[in-house]
Amino acid sequence: MERKLFINKFDRKLRSWDRDIAKLEKRAEKITQNLKKHIEEVKLHREATATKAADLLHSSEDAWMEMRKGAEVALNDLKKAFRKAKSKF
Repeated sequence: MERKLFINKFDRKLRSWDRDIAKLEKRAEKITQNLKKHIEEVKLHREATATKAADLLHSSEDAWMEMRKGAEVALNDLKKAFRKAKSKF
């Protein structure tokens, strides 16, 4: 009888560990999805910044100073998004 009790208790502990592991896996998946969201946000800011840079290259001498402000704002937004994403790692 002692053997059977031990085996049952051992089995219950293993099943408990299975539940705990499943919870950890679910949590890790959620964290991964959240990180991917932040990375996508950084990529979007990067593309916006690249567009501003291209606009600067193709702007006239008179217009580039005004466009420069927008490019600097886009670059700062990219830096902020990157720092935010990096802080999640």
